Amino acid sequence: MLSKPYAGWTEFTLEDFKVHGSDLTDIPLEWMRAAVHGMKYYTPAAFYLDEEGAETTIAVNEYRTYIIRQHNGETLKTIHMGLFRFTEMLVADIRENLDSWVYWSLECCRNATFEERKAELQALIDEAEALLNPKK
Repeated sequence: MLSKPYAGWTEFTLEDFKVHGSDLTDIPLEWMRAAVHGMKYYTPAAFYLDEEGAETTIAVNEYRTYIIRQHNGETLKTIHMGLFRFTEMLVADIRENLDSWVYWSLECCRNATFEERKAELQALIDEAEALLNPKK
């Protein structure tokens, strides 16, 4: 879903839909906050990608993912994937490259240190995993 960040860019791929997102948006923290909130309160979640010339908004509810891309007109794609599966993929991709994602927007977030951002991102990952795998 999200490639390893490189030089301020990541590639978002879901089925046959693929775009690049820049670090003008704090993808790891904003996306994890949205995913956790949506799962916690059973509400749809929205995710945004700035492509520096185009933009993509992803709305995910319990059953479907809607991708709206605005670039020389609009593109709408519907994928049969709910928020819990979307979040599983998001968590796996961020966890796999955690330090790279912590560095993602560090320059534009000078009020937070690497350690503070890592702790916040890790707490969101832990909360998401607890929501994904509740103890019975």
